[in-house]
Amino acid sequence: MWNVHIIIDTNSASELATGVTSLKTFATGFPGIKPTVHDTARHGEQMRYVKQWCLDNDAVYSRSLGAFKNSDVIYSEIMRRSTQPTVIMFGDCVFYQDMRGTVVNKWFKGFRIPSTDKGTASTVFPDYKVIKESYFGEHLLFIKEPVKGWAKVQSMIDEFDSFYRLWSPSYVIRDGYIYEEPKGLTYPVWKTESESFSADDLTKYDTIKGGGKYTMIQKELIDSGQTALATTHMTYVNAAIAEDWPSIVGARTAMYLT
Repeated sequence: MWNVHIIIDTNSASELATGVTSLKTFATGFPGIKPTVHDTARHGEQMRYVKQWCLDNDAVYSRSLGAFKNSDVIYSEIMRRSTQPTVIMFGDCVFYQDMRGTVVNKWFKGFRIPSTDKGTASTVFPDYKVIKESYFGEHLLFIKEPVKGWAKVQSMIDEFDSFYRLWSPSYVIRDGYIYEEPKGLTYPVWKTESESFSADDLTKYDTIKGGGKYTMIQKELIDSGQTALATTHMTYVNAAIAEDWPSIVGARTAMYLT
């Protein structure tokens, strides 16, 4: 059985509804499982909501203060401390079917976001295009071999003289392009130890890009001239606020694969 960890991190009370959809639909995706919910305690409304949800659903409440208010630090700590098969998710998932039986044949399994091949315009260097390498979305990850995975992270830190940072993106600017190696688990680094969610897996959940920080996504899209996509994004955000779960189907495809 999976140990499940949910990280809740929302920018403001107005963005709370889109950052706790994993909690609202958790009983559908992981019935009978007692999760640990990690609260970044970023604002009072979030703390009150998460505490009450944990009381109502017999979940373990973990409040993070100080440096651990950073969700990336919490994510790393979960990976470092885990010894059993573990699921880590953020609060922006919407579950439609039971995912407890997800089959993982390699070290971990998740939604692989493909590399961009055309590139989007950089807001800082408008004459350059940004090309982002393929990576696994942080919003939902099934880790079958957490000990092996963390050992590889440590070996990369040793290999690169402590300059490797799991949660820090890196960039190379060359020939009119900005090549971005995203933070987290990138496909080139973890190709042999990872596998992508199957088509069947992907029908069981969806996700709202940005979740409890959706206004940041809106700003990025508008600043880069992607106004049509920004409008599409808000359609899914509004559906999440209204708890209209059927209307969120397709959000992942629209925001990550188009």
